[in-house]
Amino acid sequence: MRKPAVLLILAAWVCAVSPDGGAQRRIIPRVPAFAGTHYPADPNTLLSTLKSFHEAADAPEVPSFMAACIASPAPYGLAGKISAHAFKNLQPGQYERVIILSSAHTVDIEGCSLPEVDAFLTPLGPVALDADAVRKLVFSPLFTVQRLNYSGKANRRSQAHEFEHGIETLLPYLQERLLEFKLVPVLVGRLTTASGKFNPAAADTIANTILPLLDDRTLLVVSSSFTHFGNDFSNRPFNENIQANIERLDRRAFECVLSLDARSFQAYLEETKNVIDGANCIHILLRLLPPGAQARILAYETSGALTGDANRSVSFAAFTFHDPSRPAATAQPDKVRPLPMPGMPPGSTPAPPPSETPSAKEEKKEPPEKKP
Repeated sequence: MRKPAVLLILAAWVCAVSPDGGAQRRIIPRVPAFAGTHYPADPNTLLSTLKSFHEAADAPEVPSFMAACIASPAPYGLAGKISAHAFKNLQPGQYERVIILSSAHTVDIEGCSLPEVDAFLTPLGPVALDADAVRKLVFSPLFTVQRLNYSGKANRRSQAHEFEHGIETLLPYLQERLLEFKLVPVLVGRLTTASGKFNPAAADTIANTILPLLDDRTLLVVSSSFTHFGNDFSNRPFNENIQANIERLDRRAFECVLSLDARSFQAYLEETKNVIDGANCIHILLRLLPPGAQARILAYETSGALTGDANRSVSFAAFTFHDPSRPAATAQPDKVRPLPMPGMPPGSTPAPPPSETPSAKEEKKEPPEKKP
C-alpha cells in the first residue's frame, strides 16, 4: 500500500474522530498487508463479497448472549463462505469491543504480543484500538507491546505484526456487520515449559488477564483453522483415504471444542500431533467461556476438497459460543457511524509479506473458479 494512500485514510479518520483534526498527535497505523491477495482491496468489491457471504450463511439466530466465536483467517476464496457463518448474526453496534486472539504465523514468540499502533487499516476504513484495554493487559508479564517497523533493514524475526494475516483478514467481516468497534489484537505464541511442553498455567494466566475485559459489550474472536495436512506443515500421518482421515482428525478436535474440555483437547493434540495453527488460542478460549456456555459448529470445509489437492489441505470451521444465562446483546445502530471512509483506493499496492512461510503459502492458494 503506497504511503499517500495511508495518509489519505488517516487524515479522513483523524478529522472524523478529533474535533481539532488531531494536529497535536501522531497517529500510528497498522497497514494492510493482504488486501488484494487474501481478500479484495477495492472497498465496494469487498463489501459486496462480504454481504453475499453473510446472506448465504445458514446460521440460526440464538436469543442468548454470543460470547465468542472461531473463524478461519484463510483467503476468502477458500474459507470466506465458512468463516462468514461465525459473524452472520452480528448487528450494528451490538458489541463495542472485539478481542481477537490469533496465532503468530510469521515469527516465533513466547506468550502474547500486541502492536503499538492506534488503528488497523482495512479497505473499509480504520479500526481503532482500545488503548485502555491494551494497557490493562500489559500489566501481565505474558503480554508485551511491540513497535512496528516496515523498514527493509528490520529484523524479520521481530516483525510479529507487520505481515500477520490472522487478525487482518477477519476485520472486514466484523466491520461489515458491526460497522464500528474498538479492537484488542492479541497474537499468541508458544505457551511452553522449560522442557518445551505445553504449559497450562500460562494459558490460565493469560485467560485470567483477559477475563476482566469480557463484559456485555465485548466479543471474543479466535482466529484459527484446523487440520493442516501435508509435507509443507510437517504433518502427514497417513497416505491413504486422505480426505476421510482429515475429516476424522477434525471431528475429534471438534468434539473437544464442543464439549468445552481443554484437557481433552490437549490430550488430543499430544496423541495425534495434529497441526492446528490456533491451538493455543483455542486453549485460552476454553478457559474464558462462562459456565454453562453452549457451543455450536455452523460450517466446515477443507481446502483439499475445494482444490482437489489431496497432498495439501487446511480445514476451516465456524463455531459460536453462547451464554444461555444472558440475553443477546442489543444492537445500537444509532450509536455507530457508517463505515467512515472508502479505505484503500483501488489499485493501491499492499505491503508484501517478508517471506513465503508454509503457512503463508497455504493461505495464498485458492481453488479454480472459487475466488470471490
